[in-house]
Amino acid sequence: MAILGTALNAVGLVFLTHAVYSSHEHTTTFANAPLPLDITIELLVSIFVLSAGIVASSPQLKPIQWAKWGGKIAREGQHGEGRWTREGEEILSEGEPFAFLGLEGIGGNGEGRRGFWDVRAKRKEYAEWAKGGAKN
Repeated sequence: MAILGTALNAVGLVFLTHAVYSSHEHTTTFANAPLPLDITIELLVSIFVLSAGIVASSPQLKPIQWAKWGGKIAREGQHGEGRWTREGEEILSEGEPFAFLGLEGIGGNGEGRRGFWDVRAKRKEYAEWAKGGAKN
């Protein structure tokens, strides 16, 4: 799909460049005349082709919900992109993006971020404490 997207972007860019040049040439030659229909159509077609090329060459979208995205990262792990840094290390993609927060991974044993509560677990703990007669 990347080759199709690149080709559409190249064709759309050529059409857009020609439409812009034609409109500039027309306005300098005929200052008070409206823009001809063929230039307008070429401009609209070039915008449509460029939009289609951008959509075709865009990467796959990530899920909006963190649980799905994080689960995918946890299952598949980090993988190389085929790019390297100047130091010779491979650039890995889809790593744990929030590792700096202190998460213990998806489904970890801890409460997540340091200094934050797992509210649902605390509510459950409180409900069990309240049902038990609150003897503490």
